[in-house]
Amino acid sequence: MKYTLIVVVTFLFLTLAPTAYSRPMAELKTGAAIWSLMDDADRSAIHIAYTLRPLDEHYGVRPTILMIWADEGQRYFAAGLAKDLYENWPWSVRFSFHAGLMDSAEELGDTMEFYSALSGRYHLDSDWAIEAEVGHISNGGLGDTNPGSESFVVSVIKSF
Repeated sequence: MKYTLIVVVTFLFLTLAPTAYSRPMAELKTGAAIWSLMDDADRSAIHIAYTLRPLDEHYGVRPTILMIWADEGQRYFAAGLAKDLYENWPWSVRFSFHAGLMDSAEELGDTMEFYSALSGRYHLDSDWAIEAEVGHISNGGLGDTNPGSESFVVSVIKSF
């Protein structure tokens, strides 16, 4: 009985206690990606994103800027929004959506492309986190073709 009470109190403290993560900050994220994940996974890229603090008056969404540099010279520059869906220190889950421009977009069908992602994070402390992200890029039917592509990204995040 004594051990059950200790486990319950510890669980309640860990899940309900305020944590360092409760102070939302801006973030700089750098990651390495594998693209064409559902095809032959033959592309690699670097992802860099800057995410602002949550906008409390707008449901806590976070404005974000994303840049992707692929190994065959493709570059993607986008602006978007991110929303934290789940937060329980040290874990969190985030959804993001970006609209942007792709140069050398022959393989994706159009210059205008949309990137959406779902990511899981593990916060090492209040300033650093690691993230695993699954993303999809597509032109949303704006181009003559719309092959789309999926990615898996592993990132390091610095909050400030």
